[in-house]
Amino acid sequence: MNNNSVTEKTKNLIKNKKFIAKAINHNILEDLGFFVIKNAFPLDTVEKFRMNFLNLFEKKKLHKTKQHPVEVKIEGRKLFEKIYKDKNLKKIVKGFFNGRVGSDFFRIVKKDYKNSSAVFCHQDTGYQMGNFDRFSLFISLTNNNNLNGGMVIYPSTHKFGYLGDAGEISKKITKKYFKICPNLKEGDVLVMHSALWHESNKNFKKTNRIYLEIHIQNLDDPNTKYNIIGKSKKVIKPLFDRNNIFSNSRVSRIIKFKKQIRLLEKKYLINDK
Repeated sequence: MNNNSVTEKTKNLIKNKKFIAKAINHNILEDLGFFVIKNAFPLDTVEKFRMNFLNLFEKKKLHKTKQHPVEVKIEGRKLFEKIYKDKNLKKIVKGFFNGRVGSDFFRIVKKDYKNSSAVFCHQDTGYQMGNFDRFSLFISLTNNNNLNGGMVIYPSTHKFGYLGDAGEISKKITKKYFKICPNLKEGDVLVMHSALWHESNKNFKKTNRIYLEIHIQNLDDPNTKYNIIGKSKKVIKPLFDRNNIFSNSRVSRIIKFKKQIRLLEKKYLINDK
């Protein structure tokens, strides 16, 4: 990379759409930090997961995470956990981590007519634990594109590594780099390195934009919960709960301070009256 854009090699890979195929090319994934697998899941499988999610969400048995603009947690739902046994998923991941692939979480990331806001540019590494090389598989349960808030990615920016914090990457930096929004159809999968910079625009169409995200990692990572392929050397039982590692994290402090501010505002508003 240079200071203003991506390398010529990266530009050519994007221009010639070498990042899209029916089978993953790991050399291109390594260079770009992402790859799009077309028709990776059959439409009947996609419809099953989409309809079950929408039914549970509409019945308010699933809820959007308060601290996350697009996340809906689905862990513990046996129906969705079946994805780990799916032959199509196993086919996709067999080339990762020498055929020893596990997962520490999966979730729905969605936008619709109620929650349509843009998501700022960031990388996921700062929110995760374990080895550096880890990936998200975003399975499109709807058609996802630039008009309905599809994923926007900055090719090859994973090569900058972990940026040292978990937050919005400055627009003064991101404006120097090329970005694209892959046009995904139902059943397509966007594979993305966790360090790759990415964002999403507002959902202008305000229709459902739904990804089923499967996070994959080395099966031997200490927080692996699910075995996808490969024989495990241990019983799959994470050493840590990824949500409760820190007793005083940055996120917990922010929540604490916001509560204190609300209490102070309430107190002084009452006193002013």
